[in-house]
Amino acid sequence: MPKFNKALKLSHLISKSLKTFNFEATSFPGKIVQKFYPSFLKECTRYIKHPKIAVTGTNGKTTTSGLLTEILRQANLFVINNRLGANMPNGIVTAIAEGLYSKMKDSKLIESDGAVLECDEAYFSVVANKFGFDYLIITNLFRDQLDRYGEMDIARKKIIKGIGLNPDIKIILNADDPSLYKIPESFKYNEDKFIYYGITNVEYVDYEKTSKSPVENLYCEKCNEPVQYRKRYYAQLGDWYCLCGNKRHELDIKANVMVYPDKNILDVTYKENTYTFKTNLTGLYNAYNALAAISAALVCGIKKEEIEKAFDNYSPVFGRHQKIKLKGNRELTIHLIKNPVGASEVLRGLKGLKNSRMVISINDNYADGRDVSWLWDADFEALKDFQNVIYTTGTRSYDAALRLKHAGFNPILLEVGDNTDKVATAVENSIEELNDNENLTVLVTYTGLLNIQKNMKRLKKKYGED
Repeated sequence: MPKFNKALKLSHLISKSLKTFNFEATSFPGKIVQKFYPSFLKECTRYIKHPKIAVTGTNGKTTTSGLLTEILRQANLFVINNRLGANMPNGIVTAIAEGLYSKMKDSKLIESDGAVLECDEAYFSVVANKFGFDYLIITNLFRDQLDRYGEMDIARKKIIKGIGLNPDIKIILNADDPSLYKIPESFKYNEDKFIYYGITNVEYVDYEKTSKSPVENLYCEKCNEPVQYRKRYYAQLGDWYCLCGNKRHELDIKANVMVYPDKNILDVTYKENTYTFKTNLTGLYNAYNALAAISAALVCGIKKEEIEKAFDNYSPVFGRHQKIKLKGNRELTIHLIKNPVGASEVLRGLKGLKNSRMVISINDNYADGRDVSWLWDADFEALKDFQNVIYTTGTRSYDAALRLKHAGFNPILLEVGDNTDKVATAVENSIEELNDNENLTVLVTYTGLLNIQKNMKRLKKKYGED
């Protein structure tokens, strides 16, 4: 048997063993496979047809790649995807190995139709050095985990390096983010590598119109003067320009967006054709995610009807605005928060939330980022008028409580838990205290989300709707 096939079987065996003990086998199998067969990732390209798509950026990677995967599957393509968001090399190898193993018959390997792989922006060049992509979607660049990534310029340089390692790759880039401008500028000699998407107008219907996301002080890459805006949608995203004449690139794919409390409607124009799409994912940040996925699908020749069907069938990835029905006409909603912009946009959608209690869990483990100073940049003031209990937990439970107090939240309604990362226990205790017809909203950082996910089967069995 070829060593590559042995590596696939080894990965599957490790994954199966870990899941037996209720561990999420998202990265460890890939680590072992790469030790067993260092050329594994490079050889994978031979067994995956087109399209091979990477998704990188600070926010929106998991949702964008999940939506795009669902779209391609509605087009009857078998697509490999690291759905659970393990986006560093070990996680990507694990996802590819499991996807290819599932296609094996009688030890014979059958090619996959394609792949949509979420890639951590700091590791994209590491993956791109071994795996050849057809397309790269770049969603945005925000300040995120400065202890790991440093300033945005470091992540941008690593993305540029990865693009250089894939000479035939096409880039689907969010033109509304001026922090990405330097990427196409680095490849001036090959402008047709880039496909630009963006938003031309936003309307809000019964939704908080004002974004309080922190704004980076960005400066024009040509003249070093402050970037100006005709329209700014949130953070630094918008129709930007500079007095020197530099401006947002002309859009190849553009959208008018209507944001509702329970949906987004996008009128998307591509090659003089306009298509209307509805997604039940809420918030303008999810409209951007949907537009990124739609853009890639249209570029790949996917039909409008298949994109529509995918949006109808799409289930959010765990923790990305995921709703779980509970007994007693109650509901559990889980939101991942991990940096000031993403958290602020989630909080924007929760302003005025009623009939719900809340758990906020902040961890500072390595995967979360050790530096939690971002809490002070996120718009927790959106919760100052929240009229029900907020329970804080996580290794930085007291930091979360202090932030809420300074945001103006009523301290009488604040319950501060121990500094433990076992957020599933806090969630379970909170569900026990819910009244009928009362909901629970959970805001949680990455490792806390994994703890909830690990215990979700038990929680659903105990509290889930019959």
